[in-house]
This record gives sequence, structure tokens and C-alpha cells, in this order.
Amino acid sequence: MIKKIILLMAIIGPFVGYFFYTRVFGQNKKKYPIKTLSLVSLILIVAGLASLRFYDNYSPNLYSPNISLKPFEVISIQLNALQRNNIPFKDAGIEQVWKFAHPNNKKITGPLEKFKSMIYSEKYQMLIGHENSEIIVLSENADISVYKVFILSNNKKKYSYIWQVEKVKQEGELINCWMTTSVSSPEYLGEVI
Repeated sequence: MIKKIILLMAIIGPFVGYFFYTRVFGQNKKKYPIKTLSLVSLILIVAGLASLRFYDNYSPNLYSPNISLKPFEVISIQLNALQRNNIPFKDAGIEQVWKFAHPNNKKITGPLEKFKSMIYSEKYQMLIGHENSEIIVLSENADISVYKVFILSNNKKKYSYIWQVEKVKQEGELINCWMTTSVSSPEYLGEVI
């Protein structure tokens, strides 16, 4: 909400300010042309976005697991996040994937910092900043869904993974949410020209 208000003020602020300035001081002549006011707006927009991006307390919303998300959507959210890993902050994509890691999976992969190291490892680093992905259903049932995910890495190499998501069965706020339980080692499929 704060971000929207700052951007709105950056866009219309100079024009509203100029309008009130001319009315209060009774000036009929336009001293500042539209180009100048537009330039000021653009500078304020860039400054507003930059301040939000680097402000320590700014934490953009990441998707959270909920029972309305289907298994395919969970994988899509994770792949899209990894594709744009450092937007809106460094390793936001990895944190997004971590949010959808099944509690049983988190016991194996450890805390977030260890999980980040795993994603940057040789097995999974091609997911970060990949060019595109394709998801194919291998099996789906009421509690477990398995997909084959094809990745075109940013260096034009194609890989596939077996990606499994399961419904959380443990009592708590995540019960019946679809979350990732395992991602296989990659299968190298060759280079794409």
C-alpha cells in the first residue's frame, strides 16, 4: 500500500503542487512547461522505487502456501520466482521456493541459509535465472502429484527434473496445502542453439 501511495505521489505530485502554487499566488502565466514537470515526476518515481527497494523494512509480499493453490500452481510460483531470483530483493526467488518446501523436506534441507547453498549448488543453480520452463504431468492424485519440469538455463542448456508436491497432513496452519517434497537431480538434455 505504501508503495502505491509513494508512486502515485511521485506521478501526480509535481502537477498538483504546481496547480496549487499558481492558485495560491495568483499566477496565470505558466512558468514550468509540462516537459519539466514530467521530468520531475520521472525523477521522483525512480527515487521512490529505489528507496523502496533498498529500504531495510520493505518486504514485498511473497506467496504463502494456502489450500486454494493447486499443485501445478505451486510449481509455477516456484519456477517463476527462481527465474527472477533477485527481484525484488537478493534471493527473493529462493526464499519463495523455501516458503513452499514441505515441512518434511525442510527437515532434510535444513534452515534457509543451508537451502540457499543447496540451490546455488551444481545440481540446482541452472534454475536460477533460467530462460523458460515447461511442466508436464506425470501423475496426480488426491495427496501426491509428480511432474517433469524442463528448464532452459540462461546458458542455453536444457535440463529436466522430477518435481513432487504433496498435501501437508500434519496438523497446523499448513494442513492440506500443496508443498514440494522433492526435486530430483537434473537430467542434462543437451544444448539449444
